[in-house]
Amino acid sequence: MKRNLLAGLALLAAAAAGAATLAVQPDKLEVARLTADGKMQKPGDLDHWVFLGTSLGMGYNPGSFNAARPGQFQVALMEPSAYRYFVEHGSFAPGSMFLLSFYDADTQARSINQNGFTQADLTNYEIHLIDPDHQEGHGFYMFAPDSTTGTPVGPGSACVRCHVQHGAFNGTFAQFYPTIRPRIPREALEKALQDHDIR
Repeated sequence: MKRNLLAGLALLAAAAAGAATLAVQPDKLEVARLTADGKMQKPGDLDHWVFLGTSLGMGYNPGSFNAARPGQFQVALMEPSAYRYFVEHGSFAPGSMFLLSFYDADTQARSINQNGFTQADLTNYEIHLIDPDHQEGHGFYMFAPDSTTGTPVGPGSACVRCHVQHGAFNGTFAQFYPTIRPRIPREALEKALQDHDIR
């Protein structure tokens, strides 16, 4: 009886140790899939990524908003395992991915809508990969709506420079995303509030 009890306790201890090991997050998320020629394969689960925020007609240079032509909807999502890591650790794991999709503002009269704007069809999207192996630490991949692979943006691109210079948190525009904004350090958000010059 005593021997069985000790054996049971040993199994419980081993299970607890295993659970603790499983709870430890990996140093790098191995979710992104790149082809031999450096393109990114379209993730198959985009419909399940975590919603971060959306905007309509954003512009990075001074100018007035034209209500008749409001520009595009931009919808930001985050890969689920990257989001879970961020919530647990307060930082982005290497290999984290963000999706930014672009939709025209629908100008057609549809159903009962009389005012305001709805999303028209997807025009294109991009995936931002936090990649310490990339020479700039960030990679951007551009997709057409029906593409199965995304083309990488070249080194020294304006996309990377803008994210690094103006993103509130680790090269991301977390200041715009209400889902994760409350988890960003206050000093980073306060600095972003003072950042109005894109030049």
